[in-house]
Amino acid sequence: MKFRFILSGILVFSSLQNLRATDLIGRQAQQDSVEVSINYLNHLLSRQGNWYPQSSGLETQIRGLIQYIENDRVDSLVKRLDAYDLLGERYFFRTTENVADSLMVPGFMSHVQLQEELARIDRSVRDNIHKDQIAVPEQLLTNIEGKVKTLKEDESNQLLGTSYVTMPDSLSAFGALPDSLITSPADFKRLQSLDSTKRAILEEARQKYNNFVIKQYVDSVTEAYREEYIRQYSAREQKLFSDSVKQRNIALLRAYNEQVMMAVNDSVASSLRILRNFVDAEQLPLWLHNSASDSVEVFLSNSYPGQSRLFIKNEQDDSLGVRIQALNRNSLRFLIDDGVTFTRFSQRQKKDFAFNKIELPKALDKVDKRFKVITPWTLGGNFNTGLTQTYYNNWKSGGTSSFALLFVMKGFANYSSNKTKWENSLEIRNGWLKPSDDGVQKNDDKFEITTRYGIQAYKKWYYSAELDFETQFFNGFKYPDRETVISGFLSPAKTLIKLGLDYKPNKNFSLFLSPLTSKTVFVRDTARIDQTNFGIDEDKRRLWEGGLNADLSFKKELTPDISLQTKYKMFINYNAPFSKFDVDWENTFTFKLSTFINMQALFHLVYDDNVTFATNKVDADGNTIYKPKWQLKEFVTIGFTYSLNKPVYKRERLN
Repeated sequence: MKFRFILSGILVFSSLQNLRATDLIGRQAQQDSVEVSINYLNHLLSRQGNWYPQSSGLETQIRGLIQYIENDRVDSLVKRLDAYDLLGERYFFRTTENVADSLMVPGFMSHVQLQEELARIDRSVRDNIHKDQIAVPEQLLTNIEGKVKTLKEDESNQLLGTSYVTMPDSLSAFGALPDSLITSPADFKRLQSLDSTKRAILEEARQKYNNFVIKQYVDSVTEAYREEYIRQYSAREQKLFSDSVKQRNIALLRAYNEQVMMAVNDSVASSLRILRNFVDAEQLPLWLHNSASDSVEVFLSNSYPGQSRLFIKNEQDDSLGVRIQALNRNSLRFLIDDGVTFTRFSQRQKKDFAFNKIELPKALDKVDKRFKVITPWTLGGNFNTGLTQTYYNNWKSGGTSSFALLFVMKGFANYSSNKTKWENSLEIRNGWLKPSDDGVQKNDDKFEITTRYGIQAYKKWYYSAELDFETQFFNGFKYPDRETVISGFLSPAKTLIKLGLDYKPNKNFSLFLSPLTSKTVFVRDTARIDQTNFGIDEDKRRLWEGGLNADLSFKKELTPDISLQTKYKMFINYNAPFSKFDVDWENTFTFKLSTFINMQALFHLVYDDNVTFATNKVDADGNTIYKPKWQLKEFVTIGFTYSLNKPVYKRERLN
């Protein structure tokens, strides 16, 4: 008997374990099927295989369903946000370096103002310090005879014919005479007297010359020392003032940023509070039905709990009143009416349901061709990357080891139909250079996106509008100086909006004339970057100009393996059409070496009258004069390349 109980217990335990394992396998299978379904729907929604949803509304609904399944539920998110709010922490933050509106901070000193103050300090130092009162160290003025070239006693003849010697006429032609010309003692004495007089004059001239050379050396050493002393003193004063300004600017920006972050986080907290209240107040409808097709609607809500009543019926049409109470968005309470008595009843056979057989049509209608395949979109681009490495060790001719990296990515998405053309292009360039004796340096940086839309006007002419935006990614420096930032991301950023006519006789040539062109230059970081170098006023961050723009684009295959692409842009300012203009001319030669290896030569010529460079000249106030100059950049790289040109197929209804 005991063995039978043990055996029965083992069998029951094994059955429970099998049921549990079956349940876990079922849940895992359900989870796997959900993941497979999500991946399949995302595959179709990503347009892979050229599949498109029937409507944008359907796509929005499917994406919302996937997001609901992949992300947390609303109640869980609200609960965690409430817990996060109780901690009193910030929702969003911004670092002090990213405060772009620094010019609006009271007391903040911009880069231009700082440079003006430093120049004023330098002038004040030079005006208040008297050079003749600066003592020169004695060691600089000792052993002067060994540092300058003076004339020795037997070298005084070198001064003949110079301004240091004024020789009487009687001695001008006097020189050494042969003994045959001395005929008497009187001649000897006369000649001896002339020689002594000449030697005395030359000795006096030698001493005068040596004294002048020594004095000139002493004056130059004294002037150089005193000038260097004043320069170092001014540099120290400027550095102290610059450091104090930087510390004060950082403190002002930090305090200003704290106030802005506090206001932003208060707004975020208020917005989240509004959204949470909306979620709490939202009523979710829930319909309950009985077997008699009676139904009642119950609204689930955290703020407005409701109550309804429904009769539950069985197959014998017996009724039982039940009250349903909505406790919150996730809970219901069922209460049976008072005064109800329960009586057990015998189990009855359930009613069988008969389903009608689905009959398929015997014949299918004829399938007509209602669509045709078109290719309005063309996607493409190319990617190039090149590496250059040079190493020197005990190289007699000299040289510096270096490593250079350059990559260029160009992409386009063009749409073309019978009457319209829409061209979009993107260009990203980035290059870095690492000399062996210095840090990494940037030698190329560009981000440009262009979109042009045209409607056919007459044959090859199109009414066109274009938006052209250009900036860079990383900070720029005037190497070897790595402290002073001269450019950066959105500093500057140039935006051109153009309206005009575009002449396109073929896909390789385009001439766009835009008499209505808006040019905007913007500098985001005026705290570290001098915006006046880009033509912007000291108290502003933006420059606007209106003018005429001309764009020329041309591509040509010179040989099967050599191609040329040139892009020429010219902007003429209407305010000064004969003196203010911009030129951007870029030429690219591509030499195909193999399927994935090519050589590219880039010649880029730029002139912008708003971009100025320091010259060696100064104005009446002693300030350096800045002028625009022609800018030239040249690259020759050999490296990996990958090109793509893919038409996008689409169906079009015929009739």
